[in-house]
This record gives sequence, C-alpha cells and structure tokens, in this order.
Amino acid sequence: MERKSALLVIDLQNAYLPGNEWACREIFNAICNIEKRIKEFPSDQIFFTQFIASSNPKGVWKDYNEKYATINSNEYLNDYVKEIKKYITEDNSFAKSEYSSLSNLSLLDKLRNFDVIYVTGVVAECCVLSTVLDLVDMGKKVVYCKDAIAGQNEEKEKAVITALKGLSPLHIIFE
Repeated sequence: MERKSALLVIDLQNAYLPGNEWACREIFNAICNIEKRIKEFPSDQIFFTQFIASSNPKGVWKDYNEKYATINSNEYLNDYVKEIKKYITEDNSFAKSEYSSLSNLSLLDKLRNFDVIYVTGVVAECCVLSTVLDLVDMGKKVVYCKDAIAGQNEEKEKAVITALKGLSPLHIIFE
C-alpha cells in the first residue's frame, strides 16, 4: 500500500526573522529548504499555518497575548515571509491561535486524508513540537525535516530532537 504524504509548513512568519523578539537562528536556511520541499509536493498536498492571536483567548493564552500584544497586533510581523507568499492560497493557509497546527479544525480534517506528514517551519521548541506530538497521537507517521525547521537557538533545537528520538523510528523519521 502506498502512503499518501503531505507537507506542513508551520508559522513561517516575519516575526521569526532576525532582529525580531521571536527570531529563529536558522530561519533563512529553513526557508531555503522548505522551498525545495514545496517543489517536491503537488500543491494540494501542501499546507501552511499562521499564528494569529485569538481575540477571545482562554486560560494562559490570555496572559500570553497580553505579554506579546505588540507583536500580535503588528500586521507585518504576523504576515508570511516573502519567500513563501507566492505559494499561499486561500485553500492551503490556516490560521491558528495555539501552538499546535491541529488546533485549526479545518486543517485537522484535511490532514486526516494523509498517512505521512512532512513537518517544517518554526518554532522548533513550541509550535513544531506541539504539532508533531498531536500528529503522532492522531496516528500519523511524521517526517521531521531537520534542515527545514528552525528554533530560537541550537540548544533548544537539539533538545527537541533528543526528546522526539524516543518516538523514532515507529512514529517519527528524521531527515
């Protein structure tokens, strides 16, 4: 049986570019490698998420949104990075207001149709990690694309990989 695969690009937004408070150290390398992977998938198998703060946050998300109100209200910082904007359509872009990409129920429903999910994007230690764990719980095989994922620093990126290695190779494959 052939497994149907999808590419998930998590939160590739300007807020994570160098010089910004949420900067990810290897974001330009990740962007370059994400573009290469985009070319390997049919357009209907590529999905993008975008973190947009909720207007009605619950629990600690209210504190989070208050702490980062300046970032969350900045249209430029919330926008996708210029390199991938040409790939974004109304059908493949999904807003979320929590770490996991699967908090968007429309995206969750689309991903049900795939067996293997290639995960890319930012931030390794929060949105990527949360999404990967939810995909595993959903019963999906995850391909963690190390060269297409960026975190705030090398130590945090390595910690995520170390933690996820316990789920490899049954649930997660590292590329």
